[in-house]
Amino acid sequence: MTRGAALLEALLVTLATPATWPLALGAFLLRGGIVLVTLPIIVLPTPVGAGNLVAPALTAIALGTLPPVVVAAAAISGVAVAGWLVLGGWLAAALEAEGARIVAADGDVRGRPADAPEDAATTPAPATPDAAAGRVAVRILAARLIALLPLGVALLWGSVRAVFETYRELTLPSETGTSLVVRVVKDTPDVLLAIALTWMLGEMVAAVAARRIALDGDGIVAGLRNGVARTVRHPLTALVRFWLPTLALGLVVVPSAVAASSAWSAVGAALGQRDDPVPVFFAVVLFVALWIAGLFLAAVVCAWRAAVWTIGDVAARGTFGGSTGRHPGDWRRDNSSATL
Repeated sequence: MTRGAALLEALLVTLATPATWPLALGAFLLRGGIVLVTLPIIVLPTPVGAGNLVAPALTAIALGTLPPVVVAAAAISGVAVAGWLVLGGWLAAALEAEGARIVAADGDVRGRPADAPEDAATTPAPATPDAAAGRVAVRILAARLIALLPLGVALLWGSVRAVFETYRELTLPSETGTSLVVRVVKDTPDVLLAIALTWMLGEMVAAVAARRIALDGDGIVAGLRNGVARTVRHPLTALVRFWLPTLALGLVVVPSAVAASSAWSAVGAALGQRDDPVPVFFAVVLFVALWIAGLFLAAVVCAWRAAVWTIGDVAARGTFGGSTGRHPGDWRRDNSSATL
């Protein structure tokens, strides 16, 4: 199956199985998408405010001392991130596994005999017992965390670089007409490149490993080994499967966030007119409608992203929707044949 055919088939299967939409959206939100979704209603600090907030701590760290406030903040942040990674990652893994099983059980994906009833094509496979599903989710979570270890190293190294570059820009600014964030980013392009590469490779390997674990019952090591092998053997296919749906998701999330942010600003302006509740009502309705529309589109695109990897995994085992005959030319009483 060609890359274009796999992408198109994944889109068709996604549109035909709306049950995967909330599953994919939930996994996306739990894995960090909630930050992008809530950006329209978050008031970010200005560069000057951020600099005034972190400058004392950065100065103390650069001079070789570690303030207790920094230690406490780091500990609380570490516990929060660890809890999010473990609990949120486990739930996201369970949602991902269920979505993969629904797509793999679709009749157009697995093929069906010609004399099978029409509704057999869309009948999902039997549900996995809760205990087994929990174990599968744990293995998927472990595989994803291992695959993203290089990203963690890149983030740690990048954080150290960013701290020292921020301190340098605060004490000796290279430009006065540019914001602090832009200056730090311009001074550390290698950090952004390393983070992007490790994130991309980790996601590609983890996506394959998750489907091997969910659909074939592979262990953590076996799933990761298959993910690395498939990414190395077919790098162009992996890049297309990763970047095309990811760019489509960006084209959906960014305009939705901008529109919701504008609507939220309109809500704030309407609230300033306390003498007339009508503008407030319509502004709130517009904001909620835009936000829900953005979530809906993100859910469909996220389900398509997941289906692309699932169909790629099914297609890698042989002819997509192929015949189950053992030898070419075998007579089959059900008159079944391969489908493409």
